[in-house]
Amino acid sequence: MQKRNLLYAALILAMVVGLSSCFHRHHDVHVRVNDDEDVYRLRASFDKDLTGDVQRVINDHLRKHQAHAFVTVYTDKQITLDDGTSFYIKSGPGRLRIKVDRTGNPEEGNEAVIEMCDEIKEVLAGRDDNE
Repeated sequence: MQKRNLLYAALILAMVVGLSSCFHRHHDVHVRVNDDEDVYRLRASFDKDLTGDVQRVINDHLRKHQAHAFVTVYTDKQITLDDGTSFYIKSGPGRLRIKVDRTGNPEEGNEAVIEMCDEIKEVLAGRDDNE
């Protein structure tokens, strides 16, 4: 009888832990940055609800630098700013990849893209802390 009660308690505990992880999925924000002298890379995965916030940051930066491009939910393209700075972006709901080849771009342009990435990280960190 005691083994049966222990089994029921273990099952209930497993269900509670499993359900709580489902309800807290929106806290999962993972950002990975690789930064060396030749290439800057940002990879992020986050709650799909934050996709619009990330898009706004990117599109605000593109407008600020007079780029004739914008990012939608699904994007997979090379973007070139008016100063000639070029970077690759791939995005989808809850995920983002940005790659900048530092050797082929002006230093100011590289810094502008990295500044955009820093703002993206702030948006994701701020939302993650507040949820």
